[in-house]
Amino acid sequence: MHFSILRLKIYLMAEKPQILPLNYPYHLASMIYRCIQRGDSTLSLYLHQPRKIKFFTFSRLMAEKRKIEEDKIKIEGTTFFKFSSPRKEIAAALVNGLLEKPEVEIENAAFTISLIEVLKEKKIEGEETFVTLSPISVTTVKGSNGYRKIIDLYPDEPKFYENLGRNLIKKYKLLYGKEPENKEINIKVIKAKPKRIKIKNTYHRCTEMVFKARGSAELLSVGYQAGFGERNSMGFGMVKAANGRSRRADEGGG
Repeated sequence: MHFSILRLKIYLMAEKPQILPLNYPYHLASMIYRCIQRGDSTLSLYLHQPRKIKFFTFSRLMAEKRKIEEDKIKIEGTTFFKFSSPRKEIAAALVNGLLEKPEVEIENAAFTISLIEVLKEKKIEGEETFVTLSPISVTTVKGSNGYRKIIDLYPDEPKFYENLGRNLIKKYKLLYGKEPENKEINIKVIKAKPKRIKIKNTYHRCTEMVFKARGSAELLSVGYQAGFGERNSMGFGMVKAANGRSRRADEGGG
């Protein structure tokens, strides 16, 4: 299967309510990796290399009905998540893996893939308003030679924006093999909600946001396609465009 897929909406069906851990993104990521492996085992080996940018991101689960019960979440009815990648072979491998075996598990919750919708991707301009579909994670390293510690950042820290921009430049260079013509990015936060998400045995600070971004359309496009910030393949940093006419075009699309 050879075609360009960048943005998907994947519907999950279950005959009865399903119970998930409150911190389920790691388990959703594991399911996505398993499907990619079925679709393209060679690509999967590359994606499992440590410290590599994976170039895909996905949203939180969006359910028709959801109820939080202590450290669990019960979902029922129409449920879906969105997936985005600037590399068509990653999205194609996921689709092939899902079609080959549409019965999937997210931790101990069982679903059947009922529909995979290819979404219209918006052309990103030099000024956009974005809404996160999964929280943004940005880090910095503190300490020196003998002791170095990774610190999670929030938007009230200037380093958050500096490292967010550096991350976009790094992704662009890896994707296109060249420097972006314009490296300027200015972000103004409209709304922000701090979150703590557990991945394996570690909690990470992150932020759900509505933000206005101005500057390099090249870099903003990379953020829209591959995710803003870090840990995108663990379910961080997916956004949808949310301004004016583009919002209507992108509501179904991401």
